[in-house]
Amino acid sequence: MEVCQNEVENEHFAPALVLSKEGTSCLAFWVRIICGYGLDKKFDPIFVMENIIPRFDPSYNFVIVDKDCWSYEEFIPAFYSPMDNTIVIRSDTYDKALNGDLMEQINIAHEVSHCIQSIFLRFLHALKCVDFKTELCKIDSEQMTRHEEQTDALTSLLLSPNQVVAGKSEDEVFTEYIFNPVMTFCVGLIKRFGPKFLDKLKTLQLLEDANQNAS
Repeated sequence: MEVCQNEVENEHFAPALVLSKEGTSCLAFWVRIICGYGLDKKFDPIFVMENIIPRFDPSYNFVIVDKDCWSYEEFIPAFYSPMDNTIVIRSDTYDKALNGDLMEQINIAHEVSHCIQSIFLRFLHALKCVDFKTELCKIDSEQMTRHEEQTDALTSLLLSPNQVVAGKSEDEVFTEYIFNPVMTFCVGLIKRFGPKFLDKLKTLQLLEDANQNAS
């Protein structure tokens, strides 16, 4: 699969996901829970990249490119292309990460975080999946910086779970990371699908009334 980091096929520019500090912590909490790591197990970005993300996003892909065929700058060991929904990693970076190189594992975890943010955005139907880095360069460099800082923060939280709940009581964790997000999600579902559901009920009621009148 050929992937071009800076390829832009359209002119649809949109802001990237920028969350509050608490929002980023909440996202990290749920990612760790969904991936099965809880708050006590080591987050494995390669395993998540290869096994977890494909379960939730069939359009996702990852590519390992041989070092000798790498056509990007030497200082770019990996990147995520939202336009292709693909994580691309140079082979030596991948091999070192597999062998326990912490820096390379962090590099891959950073791109996994980009992918997670993209999935979260599309889940919320906030915007199209576009290339954050190239698109944001054309609109707002400050926003791009904020997004990169957020990605770094999310990566740190995924790799250091103790930071996710640091300074919070069990009640605060439940309220901020479980109860409030679940309630917000349910309200969002009701707002989006509630009117359609009511229209369906009204249609069924009209059909039932018509059948009773006919009989």
